[in-house]
Amino acid sequence: MIAIPLSDDSLPGKLNCSTCLLPMQYQTKKDGKFLWQCFKCGKQLLISSENSAYVEEYWSPPR
Repeated sequence: MIAIPLSDDSLPGKLNCSTCLLPMQYQTKKDGKFLWQCFKCGKQLLISSENSAYVEEYWSPPR
């Protein structure tokens, strides 16, 4: 019998931007959500601390 590993649903320590594929940087916790930002393209992700499947996507000017 083969053991199937359990999935790890915890928040990752590193996220890659889906637009430019560079690592996003964790900024702060805002209104109970974790804010990650890509400094090349300006994409921002707000990830809920209660449900990591709930993600809001925003764009800001790149730095």
